[in-house]
Amino acid sequence: MIITRSKNQWEKPELWTRGQHTQYIVRSQGLTVDIVGTNYSYISIGKVASTFMGEFLGNLKYHQSPYDYNIPDEHRLPQTYMVILRDPVERWCSGIVEYLVNSRMFREGEDASFTLKDRETLDLIFGYAIFDRHTCPQVDYLHGIDTDQCVFFKLDKDFENTMKRFAEKELKVPTKDVIIRKDMYNTSERNTHKELRDTINFEIKNSRYLKQIKSHFVDDLILFDSVTYYE
Repeated sequence: MIITRSKNQWEKPELWTRGQHTQYIVRSQGLTVDIVGTNYSYISIGKVASTFMGEFLGNLKYHQSPYDYNIPDEHRLPQTYMVILRDPVERWCSGIVEYLVNSRMFREGEDASFTLKDRETLDLIFGYAIFDRHTCPQVDYLHGIDTDQCVFFKLDKDFENTMKRFAEKELKVPTKDVIIRKDMYNTSERNTHKELRDTINFEIKNSRYLKQIKSHFVDDLILFDSVTYYE
């Protein structure tokens, strides 16, 4: 099956803040990272353990080379793409919190004009849903890829161990000395995110909001439920 992007794919510049540094960035569709010396290439998807994978792969013996799979290259070996998928509703809940924190619309424990205690604000957030690369559909990162070219991983409680097994079996590298920072991909536990995440987790139980989010991410839901995951 050829994966196609959503109708409202996200390709806009966005404000990205890290500490005192702020810059506009654009997520480029088609970006992948070749694991040099293997036929594997990793496609990073926002809010799907991308930070974890960057550090995990960086600790292995292989060099990495960024590449745009949309650009034909006769010298590039055929690749098997490593794709991690996350439950679409769970990912959006995490992604919208990340967006609100990064955009500085909300400050933990501070009074602000922007508040999730307002029902109209919640209606807007759940109704619009897609604000940035953390909240755009996962299929937007995978446009044009054939599922037969991919090895899929599910971001669940066993994900870290699954990835280690894959590295040892398929990449032929030991992982016992690979150090992974605690809660690397669980931003909801950060102090800056927890209150917001608790609110979003509570509100997503509203059947109207849940239906809206599922309608926004129907392509992701189909992909998530139809592929076979590495075990």
